[in-house]
Amino acid sequence: MHPVIEFYLEQRKSQHNLSLQDMWAMPKRMVGDAYLYIPWLLPVTESSKWNRSVPVFNEEDLAIFIGDEAIQNKYLHSIDFILDYFCLYRGDNKIFPKPELSERKVWLRNIGHESKKISRIIRSLNYCGHPELAKSLQQLAIKLGQEKGVIQEETIGIWTNLLNMAKCNEMM
Repeated sequence: MHPVIEFYLEQRKSQHNLSLQDMWAMPKRMVGDAYLYIPWLLPVTESSKWNRSVPVFNEEDLAIFIGDEAIQNKYLHSIDFILDYFCLYRGDNKIFPKPELSERKVWLRNIGHESKKISRIIRSLNYCGHPELAKSLQQLAIKLGQEKGVIQEETIGIWTNLLNMAKCNEMM
């Protein structure tokens, strides 16, 4: 069985010896500053160019992950946990900004690769059976990036094309 599936079934720990519960209990600040949770909480189907040793899904793994209701519930809890750091929340199959975000001048910090983490969340949602949530976050990220930000135009372009690129990868 795939390591991330075992992780979500709480049958194994990450390479950093953290359980799913441990990751959910991380201080909020770690979501912005750390990377160790990303491959475990936000699975995708291709390896990172920065770390080729992280587990990625093949089609069979993805089908198991998407088809297991308990895993999906835990996955969405992980999404909620991560979105909370970014001052966002999930409701009715959409992503919304929390009211306190309106008081902030800047949405994402220019450290910790926060914009790349948003990209990873969008990709993971899309691959893991939640394309509507992926699209909602994509649209909101572009809007917030333009309204509240230090987000580079290149990043806005990446977010704009991210789901189109995923479709191209699926067709290959």
